[in-house]
Formats: sequence, C-alpha cells, structure tokens
Amino acid sequence: MSLTSLFLGILLLPWISGILLLLLLNKKNNVGAWFSTILSTVLLVLLAQFSWLQEKDLSLSFPWFSIGKQLFDLNFYIDSTSRAILLLVGLANFCVQVFSIKYMEKESNKTRYFIWVNLFVGSMIGLLVADQIWIFYGFWELVGASSYFIISFWHHKKSAIKAAKKAFLLNRIGDLALLIGLFLLSKHFGVNQFSQMQVSTFGLLGGISGFLLVLGATGKSAQFPLMSWLPDAMEGPTPASALIHAATMVTAGVFLAIKVFPLTSELTHLTYGIFGGISFLSASIFALFQSDIKKTLAYSTISQIGLMWMGLGSDASLFHLLTHGFFKAGLFLSAGAIIFYVHEQDKKHEIDAQDINNLGGLLRKIPVISISYIIFSLGLIGLPLSSGFYSKENLAGYLIEQSQNSSYANLYYFLVISLGIGVILSTIYTSRQVLLIFGGQQRSNLEFTKSNSPIYFQIPLILLAILSCGFLFSFNPIHLSTSKLIQFSGIELVESPTYWLVFSVFAWAIGLLLAFKFRAKIPAKNYQFIELFWPKLFKTGVRFASFLQSKFERTLDYFFDNLAKLQVIFAHLISWLDRWVVDGILVKGSSKISYIWGSVLSKWQSGKVQSYWAWLSITFGLFLLYFLL
Repeated sequence: MSLTSLFLGILLLPWISGILLLLLLNKKNNVGAWFSTILSTVLLVLLAQFSWLQEKDLSLSFPWFSIGKQLFDLNFYIDSTSRAILLLVGLANFCVQVFSIKYMEKESNKTRYFIWVNLFVGSMIGLLVADQIWIFYGFWELVGASSYFIISFWHHKKSAIKAAKKAFLLNRIGDLALLIGLFLLSKHFGVNQFSQMQVSTFGLLGGISGFLLVLGATGKSAQFPLMSWLPDAMEGPTPASALIHAATMVTAGVFLAIKVFPLTSELTHLTYGIFGGISFLSASIFALFQSDIKKTLAYSTISQIGLMWMGLGSDASLFHLLTHGFFKAGLFLSAGAIIFYVHEQDKKHEIDAQDINNLGGLLRKIPVISISYIIFSLGLIGLPLSSGFYSKENLAGYLIEQSQNSSYANLYYFLVISLGIGVILSTIYTSRQVLLIFGGQQRSNLEFTKSNSPIYFQIPLILLAILSCGFLFSFNPIHLSTSKLIQFSGIELVESPTYWLVFSVFAWAIGLLLAFKFRAKIPAKNYQFIELFWPKLFKTGVRFASFLQSKFERTLDYFFDNLAKLQVIFAHLISWLDRWVVDGILVKGSSKISYIWGSVLSKWQSGKVQSYWAWLSITFGLFLLYFLL
C-alpha cells in the first residue's frame, strides 16, 4: 500500500467511522461500541504502518476548488513531530475506546458518545497534518466543537451544559487571536503553507503574529489566563477526559507552539514560556487544595501543559508532550476505573466516588488498577526509571543551556526556578493523592470487597503503564542517546547538569516526606493535610489562594457578562442603523427619489399631442435662452 493511500485512510477513517455509527445511533446494544473500537484498532495499525514506511518528511496536495484561474489545494505535511503525535493520538484513542466498552456499558446514548470520540480524533488528526493555514484553522475549530459535544454529553445535567459553554466561550477568545495571528503570519511570509515559510527576518509583523499565536494557544491548552474551563470540563465522561488531556484538545496548543517554533523569534518563545511558568505554578497550587480525584488531575494537566510551554516549543516540549500523553491517559483511565469500582460497590451511590476522603485501602481491593495508577503517578512526579523523569530532566537541561547564551537570561532563570518549585508541589499533591486513595484503611461507611478489574480496563491500563516506564525509551537509565523512540521522533536531547539532578532528588524527598508525614491527617477540607505545619500561616495562604482563584474566575465571568451586554448594545445599534439609515434613508429614500423622478418623467409620455408640443416648445425655448445668454 502506498504512503498516499495510507495517509488518506488515516485521515478519513475516523470520519467514516462516525458516519457509519449514525446508522446505529438508536441501537441500545454494544454493536456501536464494538464497531467503533474495531475501527480504532485498524486506525492504530494504519498509523504504525505509515510511521514504519515514512522515512522522510512527506508533503501531499489534493485539488480542492478554483475561483477563476486561481486554484486552491488541500495541502498536508507530515514530519517527524506530527508523525510521533499521530501515533500518540492513535494509541490514546484505542485505549479510550476499549476502556469505554465497559465504562459506558449502561449508557443508553453510548453510540452518540463514540460518534463524538471519532469526531474528536478525526479533527485532531487533521490538525496535526494540515499544512495550509486555513485548513489548519478549520480543524482547530472542529477540535473545539468536538470538546463541546463531549463535555456536554450528559446534557440533562445543568453543570455539564454550563461547563461546555464555558469551555466554548473561553476558547472563542483564543481562537479569534489565533485567526488574526495566522493571517498576519501569512502576510509576513507571503505564503499560506507552513512548510513554505522561510525565515529571513522576524520584524514587527512577525512579532505581533507570534504574540497572537501565543494568545490563541492559551485557550486550547487551558493556560493562563484562559485556564479555568478545564477543571469544569470534568463533567464529561472520564474516558473522554483521558483523550482531551492526553492527546487532543489541550495538546493542540503545544503542537502549535512546536509548529511555529522555527518561524518565531526568541521573544515569542519566551512569551510562551512565561505564560507556561505562571500556569505551571498556579495550577500546582490549586491542585493541592482539591479533594476531587478528577479535578486534581485536571489541574495537574494545566500544570504539565504549562511545563511543555516552558520548553518554548522546542524538542523539549515535544518530548514531554509524548511522555505526558502516556501517563496522563493512564491516570484518567485509572481514575475512571476507581470511580466505576466504587459505584459497583455502592449501588445506592451513598458516597461521592470522586472524593478521595471517601476512599482508602484500595491497593488490596483492586491491585491491577492501583499498581497502574502508582506507575502513572511516578511519571507525573518525574521519579527515575519513569518516562516523565527523562522528559523533565531534558527540559531543565534545555532551559539551563539556553540561559547561558541569551540576552534574556533573567527570563530563563525565572523558568528554571519555577520548574524547581513546581517539582516539589507536583510531588506533594500527587503523593498525597496516592496515599489517601490506596494507603491505610477504607474510610467510608461501606465495606469494599476485592474485585478483579474487567479485562476492558486491564488491557489499556497495562499497555499505558508499560509505555510510562523509562526502560521503554532506553535500558540505560542515564543516557537516552541510543533510544530508538527518540531517534524515531527526531528529538534532540540536552543533558541536565549534575547540580540539577541533585536538586531534583532533594525536591522529591521533600515532597514525599511532607505527603507521608501528614498522610494520617485526612482532609475534611482541602487544606488540612498539612494543617499542623504553621497552621495560621498556612491557613492564611490557603485563604489567599482560594481568594485569588475565586477572583480570577469572577473576573472572567464579569468580563464575559459585560462582553455579552456590549454585544446586545451593539446589536441594537446595528438594528437601529439598519432600520433608519439603511432601510429608511438608503433603501426607502432612493425608492422615493426614483418614484418622484418617475412621476415627473412620466409626464413626457402622457399620450396627448398637445402635451408633447408644449414640452417641445418649453425645451426649445430653454435652449434658445441658453445660447442667447
């Protein structure tokens, strides 16, 4: 099979799957789920075969439409970056769909769920391979629309509808900035294809377009200041959350940064980094004060995406995007398996299955899920022998190296310090969550029994757990230069200095010690797990953090409320102009003038001979008077 045929199969298969699922929309059995999962397996096989055969960058063009003599083509471009992320998307899609067969088993609308998942995956694949900027923007919007459908899947819940609307509106701000940024980027380089843009000088227009692209990416990647929609998006089904957080929605902004990295200046890269640093730290702080297992993971996603942004769009960003995709998909699927298990034990739903205060002692009850979750958590913390260790250390090495040869050294130092603080914070909230869910005794009023996880849960969790281990990249725990996966992805590695590795060890030790020391202090509220540590000072810090979070969200709500009111006022103004100026003066006025002139000129055609002679005499008299004067 040729590369072109494989590419078309990869591009179209999710859409074909979604269309065919429409025929099964009213079926209440598992036919639609199995059909979609089988096609997701075929898609993964096609992606693997395509990656195996593609030895160099591939550019494809297909005729689209023409206006006069100008032809418009569908342009696609697949390089090592998009090829690696395509495999991540295919793998995450496969794991999510296998997991969803059991998780969504009792849902009457599960076929509609699988339609949205296929739409989501198809949109992301199109985004990854689009070369023409307007096709890229079209798929960008489709990714946003898909997220809206998935977040609002349980549309009978007001909270789900509200969360979907919030995500949609916040993304509209970013999307508008992106649209203008892409237009200016096209004007700056004089072409509409990313692959044909050749940097000679950045200039003012290039700088403005780069900044707008940063703003555009903040919406999709849920970065400061447009990050508050992602925790609310947990209203959607948990397996779909794994897809959003690991391989599609939030990674789209990171992919944009990677794609335009060679086309934008160092100042634009650092703008990405600063936004990412703020998001990395603030989301880590917010994650400390969450008792909801899914919201903790949501804030950790914002934090980890911020870490990718701190890589400035370089190969360091790509490396962490790939490793994060494995362990974050695993964390969300494991969380979904835990919630499913608790619901199975608690038929009456007397307890909140997502509140970690109601859990505990699950390591002995669901060992496969528990061990998988712990492996994924090690990747999130970045401990040695996990995949997250290599990508985080590589990112730190990249920032430290760049700071040595840049006039913006202070900004790089800010990012390095932020990274160090974030490592401690992520270690604390992740370790705390693991200890409260799996350690100790079960803390609710129910007695949980030991259960073998469904095979639909075990297959994706075990696969992702293997991919989250460091030995997959290299059997050498120190150097990755011989790693086949790194060579396949085309990633250039940077070794971190020894002092950073020493600091990392202390950071992990401090984080683990704090989490372990206060593990018995079960939080009735979200801050009491270290209440004994300077109680008054810490409570003040908690109140201040909560105040900042609420003010941030209220400020956004106030902005959008007034933006809506401004749109209403503008609409009334347009309506008034349309009624009195356009319809009143221009349309009715011109018709009135035409009517008057028609009435006057109609006198010339009265059909009476004496009238014709009279008008002829008057006209002749006027001409005679003109020539005499």
